[in-house]
Amino acid sequence: MIFKKKALVLALAALCALFITAGCGKVNVGYVDYERVQTEAPQIKSSLEEMQKRMEDFQKDAEKQLKEQSANINSEEDAQKFQELQQQLRMQAAGIQQQYATQVQSKIYAAMDSIAKEKKLDTVVKSNGKDGMVTGGVDVTDDVIAKLQ
Repeated sequence: MIFKKKALVLALAALCALFITAGCGKVNVGYVDYERVQTEAPQIKSSLEEMQKRMEDFQKDAEKQLKEQSANINSEEDAQKFQELQQQLRMQAAGIQQQYATQVQSKIYAAMDSIAKEKKLDTVVKSNGKDGMVTGGVDVTDDVIAKLQ
């Protein structure tokens, strides 16, 4: 009788383990053509256009500052100040670009996360369209673009 109880408990434990592991190993993956999102999603296009305009305005202002500074170079100290201004302007330009790149990336990742939850995907990965796609994955590029209207 004790043997039957042990066998029954062991069989039930094995059955539970089978049910628990039945879903393991299957991963639902989505992929996004990141370049296409950047060129087609209205929110992203407007952010990139805004960055372009801001960079053009910054470049005009920087050129004006550099022109004024270069006209006043009369000594090595003036030349050093001119180089420092150039470096400062390069860093400001990089900061502007980084700010918009971070903003764009945040918007895209938020849309990807939202789509992953809606479609019950375990993960969504970036793809460049032709290479790097996941075999059997779900293309959610159009969904991400629609989310970024």
